Amino acid sequence: MKIAHVVTTLYDTNATGWVTMLARDQLDRGCQVDLIVGRNASPQLLAERRAQGFGVFQVSSLRKYVRPVQEIRALLELYRLFRSQRYDLVHTHLAKAGVIGRLAADLAGVPQIVHSVYGATFAPTQPWPRRAFFRDLERLAGKATDAFIFVGKELQEAYCRAGICSPPQSQVIYYGKDLSPFLAVAGFTLEEKRACREALGFEETDLILGNVSRIVPWKGHDYALEVFGRLKGVFPTLKLLIVGDAKTPSERGYKERLLQKVRRQGWEGDITFTGWVRNPARYFAVFDLYLLTSMPLEGVPGAVIEAAVAGVPVIGFDCYGVREIPGVRATLVPPKDIRAL
Repeated sequence: MKIAHVVTTLYDTNATGWVTMLARDQLDRGCQVDLIVGRNASPQLLAERRAQGFGVFQVSSLRKYVRPVQEIRALLELYRLFRSQRYDLVHTHLAKAGVIGRLAADLAGVPQIVHSVYGATFAPTQPWPRRAFFRDLERLAGKATDAFIFVGKELQEAYCRAGICSPPQSQVIYYGKDLSPFLAVAGFTLEEKRACREALGFEETDLILGNVSRIVPWKGHDYALEVFGRLKGVFPTLKLLIVGDAKTPSERGYKERLLQKVRRQGWEGDITFTGWVRNPARYFAVFDLYLLTSMPLEGVPGAVIEAAVAGVPVIGFDCYGVREIPGVRATLVPPKDIRAL
């Protein structure tokens, strides 16, 4: 069987990690597996995937953020690729690749089309015209889809309610991850946690809010800064530790605006941006609370799974999937409600 996995971006994230594990299993079973990725991709990961035996195609017109002319080019480029490669199955992942990839695969006559959904493209926090537009795009692409895979039950239910798919053609598959480093953190003694704080430059008396996520607007880091500003006067030892980084040019612009606000407010000694970290488990050893500021676009927040395993309580905006995580201690408030948070 000849299979293509289509992803919008290729970075070290939960979603692309899941794609790689699935594709590697298919490769081991004797399938021919290609990865088709958009413009925003890590050169290192592209080289690694080629070395692992995957065919790799990069579609430069397929980009993370909406650009109408580029979308048409991406549709045509994917259509030509699907026609020439004659895949038996095309499996799309993430929002942009999901819509454009499925439409192109349908036009090219691909026999089987599967789509994995990692988060909602039409969130209730979006303005109504934008939400309706993305919902209708999903409905259109849904007509070309043979099967859906959702990473969470609440996400599946939202898509079924919106008329995008039906329960018989959809399945919930929670993505797997090695959580042993976070289980180890849950067993740390007070002395080990103090040592982690000291190594990271924190005092024992510091009250540390933590957030682990890619720095993109919908992850809500600007809300995290606002919450910090409101609480700092009440809790003088409050610190905010943000673990993660921006990848694309527009995301780096968003991060720079966050850093400018930190400098304007004189918070440089209280708010830390670590940049990208391959294994963030040790940071959970210093968090007093995990601060979830994402908009309800999540499927199941991966960092909240890690917090639950590490024994860190969560407080934040109500997102899809949080209630599905076993053992999570979470206090949730309506999205964007800073006062409640």
